[in-house]
This record gives sequence, structure tokens and C-alpha cells, in this order.
Amino acid sequence: MKKILLGLILAFTLSGCDLQLKKAGVEIISKPSAKVIINNKEAGMTPYKNESLTPGVVKVKLVFDKGEWEKEILLEKNVTTVVDWENENQGSGYILSLERTGDKGKSGLMVNVDPNKAIISVDGEILGYSPIKIEDIGVGDKQIKISFPGFGSKTLFVKARAEYRLVVEAKLTKDEIIQPTPTMALTQTENPEVKMVTIKATETGWLRVREEANSGSKEKARVNPGEKYELIKSEGGWAQIKLKNGESGWVSASYVDSGE
Repeated sequence: MKKILLGLILAFTLSGCDLQLKKAGVEIISKPSAKVIINNKEAGMTPYKNESLTPGVVKVKLVFDKGEWEKEILLEKNVTTVVDWENENQGSGYILSLERTGDKGKSGLMVNVDPNKAIISVDGEILGYSPIKIEDIGVGDKQIKISFPGFGSKTLFVKARAEYRLVVEAKLTKDEIIQPTPTMALTQTENPEVKMVTIKATETGWLRVREEANSGSKEKARVNPGEKYELIKSEGGWAQIKLKNGESGWVSASYVDSGE
């Protein structure tokens, strides 16, 4: 399965501003680069950042060379909302923001994912499945991982703040699985050129395997009647077989049955 690392930290980029200004921000990253349109007005190209927007719902549209993505996003006062989108394999990405809870000493988390029932982990600990709402994940730097079997996962590095809830909306895409071609399948399952032979009964109950195709050659191994081996070649009353350890040796052709 493929892993995407996102080294982004959500922060109050507007914290130095006068709170009475009621400004909101948005930071947009995309792959590949795209034209940014906000509320039907062209705003620039990605990577794009604007910290002077009016809080509320805005319509964000990304126009790529091939295809486009559009979403209505709620911008919170004095918060920079992060958008990261990849326009590949039907598109995947996330929207990351904060919303004030007023719950002192606690930092919450809410995650919605497409597909539903995605696994949500924080700092390596599985906390549940999407959609999920957690009252407190602790304050400070956090690693949030979103995964689903058969889909590409996403890992976000964020900063959790007291009295606020991290809000994540994500979309995962299926992993690309290369299906074997008919030629590949044939190679994996069978080789029509491989010929098997069966060891016949012997007077001793076993058959010598020799290093060379002659009776005076050194014994290499012994095989048993009824066992099957791959036939490499035959010559001069001898059969060269492939042993189970991958090596080869010679046995008397009179004691092998090719089934023909």
C-alpha cells in the first residue's frame, strides 16, 4: 500500500491581526499546479495563500490542465484553512481547519473520510473509524493517519490547540493494482514445455542419482519410486532430472516413466 507524508502544520497565521477585523485565511496546495478560482473569481495559481478573506462559506475551484475540482469550504475567523489536492487517479486530498470549542485544556478532532469507515490513528494509536469525533487528543504536535484497506493512506502532521477542534475532511483513492496479462498468468501457473517423469519401482526401493550420465559416476542423491521430477533432457539411456533442491543429476532412463 502507498504512503503520503504531509509535513504541514496548521497554525494561527492570523494571530497577529486585530481580532476585530474578522479575517480568515486559506492555503491551497495541489499536484500538479492549478489555477485557483474563489467565488467565481480567478485568484492565482497554486501554491496559493490568502489571509484577507471574509469568514464564511467560499467556493474554491481548482482548474488543472486535465480536469478540475470544486468545493464549498467554511472559513473560520482568524484561522487559516489548508487545502491539499492531488488530481491523479480520480483525485485525492484533504481539507484541514480549526473550529473553536471553548473547552479549556482540551483539543478535539473530527474526521470525515471518503470512503466511510476509514481507520483513524493519532500518534500511532487507532482511535476509531470515520466519521469520528473525539473530544480530546491532547495539545501539541500530532500525527494523524487515515487509512482504508485497498486505498492509499494519508498522514498529516498538525498542531492541536486547546479550546479548538481540528477538522479534517479527506478523500482517499484506490491503490492501482496491475492485473497480470495472459502471458504473465501462463508463466506463473504452468509452462507447457516442462516435462515431468515418475520414478519406477526398483529392486532396492530407491534409485541412485549420479553426477554424470554413466554408471561409474559419483552418486549425488537417491530418489524414491512414485516421486515425480522435471525432466531436463535424455541421452544415451540416461535421463537428467531436476531435484527438489534445485540441482540436477542423472538416473537410468529405464527406471523413469514419462507417461507417454
